[in-house]
Amino acid sequence: MSAWRRARVGTLRFARSRVTSHVERDHCDGTEGDCPGGPARPPVDGAPPPGPDAATGRMELLSALLAATSDGHELYGRIEDLTGTTGARAASGAAATGAVARRTVLVTAALGETTRTRATVLPDLSAPPPTPTDLVPPLAELPRYTGALPPHTVLEPMAFAELLAEFAAVALAVHGPDDVERFRRHWDGTRVGVPALTVTDSPGALGGWPVDSEGTTAARLPLVEAGTVVGCALDRATADALGRAPTGRASREVSGLAAYPANLVVELPEAPAAPEPYLRVERLHYVSVVDADTGTLTAATRDFTTVVADGRAVGAVPSVRFSVRVPSLLRSIAGGLGPAHTVPVSWGGCVVRSPAVLVTDLPLLSTA
Repeated sequence: MSAWRRARVGTLRFARSRVTSHVERDHCDGTEGDCPGGPARPPVDGAPPPGPDAATGRMELLSALLAATSDGHELYGRIEDLTGTTGARAASGAAATGAVARRTVLVTAALGETTRTRATVLPDLSAPPPTPTDLVPPLAELPRYTGALPPHTVLEPMAFAELLAEFAAVALAVHGPDDVERFRRHWDGTRVGVPALTVTDSPGALGGWPVDSEGTTAARLPLVEAGTVVGCALDRATADALGRAPTGRASREVSGLAAYPANLVVELPEAPAAPEPYLRVERLHYVSVVDADTGTLTAATRDFTTVVADGRAVGAVPSVRFSVRVPSLLRSIAGGLGPAHTVPVSWGGCVVRSPAVLVTDLPLLSTA
């Protein structure tokens, strides 16, 4: 079996409301002459021709974003398009092919020392984009909040996505034969969330690669059903060691990860209104694994973290560094709030579709 992947990534970056770079780069990963210098594969139906039209589209979107920006606000961020084709060819001559055409938009608005970020992922470049006013976050300078943090927390989609993707990479994936026993002992069949929680990895729904780096088709993969782990991401070697079929999640993008779920879809029933006051966390960074056996992560809040009371943000919370056992967090979810949004994760090309989640008594292990 030979597998190949040809991609073009076009990235427009901007800072202080001005373009800082606008580049397109081509990448090819494959065998048997599929990389630059060898014969190209025939085009795949549905793959858009990358080129000047895509670059023009990015510039037009940036112009619309700037036009929607309030006076005195500055914008930072990026607009990134991923287009390409991928496939595999068996020794028998049978072939499987597919295409991607996905746009990621991340916009941070700044007013003095206050920043706030919104992001979205369009799984299909032909889909109508969100309106610029939906992408440019509103800003207000708030007094610093100095009281005790409320017991209830709303994790907006970007914040929840960072925690879930990091947890999935260590708990819902197997990275080598030696990792098989860890998955069996700690995660397989374990209840990690509330009974209403469902998590699937769905490249087809979120515009991900339809064939992995080993040539296996990436079908929809159930990971958590009724709050219990029912599946994991596997490449061919780890699938053989676990005695299961490959899942089409093999990847060469992140060192140390043989396979990982990169297109996560979260399903939750709607929660009752969040009890006020509550802590609203819109974005996280510095997310890393403390203990893979327990799913413990550490992270820090970023940008616009606020305390909400009487239906409005009443104070800005300085950066909070915390550690949390993600299964404890998932078992403390009261439900989703508002519609689901598809947002990017900061590593590995991961995207997550999720509503904001209401967490009662967020089980933080430490704060600083």
